Amino acid sequence: MRELVALFDLDDTLIPRQKIFAKWAAEFSAEHGVPLEWLLKADPEYSSRRAEFFELAKTTFGVRPPVEELHAQYRRRMPELVEPDPQVCAMLVGLREAGWRLGVVTNGMVGTQTNKLHQAGLYDLVDTVVISEAVGVWKPDARIFRHALTQLDAVAGPRVVMVGDSLEHDVAGARITGLTTVWVSDGRSLPRTGPRPQHTIRTVTEAAELLHAVVN
Repeated sequence: MRELVALFDLDDTLIPRQKIFAKWAAEFSAEHGVPLEWLLKADPEYSSRRAEFFELAKTTFGVRPPVEELHAQYRRRMPELVEPDPQVCAMLVGLREAGWRLGVVTNGMVGTQTNKLHQAGLYDLVDTVVISEAVGVWKPDARIFRHALTQLDAVAGPRVVMVGDSLEHDVAGARITGLTTVWVSDGRSLPRTGPRPQHTIRTVTEAAELLHAVVN
């Protein structure tokens, strides 16, 4: 069994999904006349219900193309807006060179998430990618984390770590699976209630230093 394993969330962990969405939203607003502020405000509520998001945009603002076309355009365009981050790439390369087995565990559609990873230059820097659509379960379900561990020939333990920005999906799911949890805060304060991470970092590029400290 492999001893050193690090699993990473994708959106707003390895890539800045909110910033990418803001770029997409600016384009969509200019093309269809939907207020940018509305798009940005509605995004979190409809993050896993994108068809409903576009249906609401149509009924509220008279957007003309059908929902299916809007959704397809969104899935195609979002990965195109991803840009490689040399610091993130270097962090993953450094971990692999230090003996870590790496995986990505992400909620989302296979095509969209895979394209994001390729566009960011990350796909070949990890040993496995587990996407919720492909395995039929979504974080925080423990089965998606266990699937990733199986792919990496690993079992849950203190030297198996999950790094992610979502307390609900990443931290809570990893904790019930028996993984060490690292929360990427992006400067946010830890809420008084809810899942508690074992470790907190501000950005994902701090993960390598923390992980080396955790296992030593």
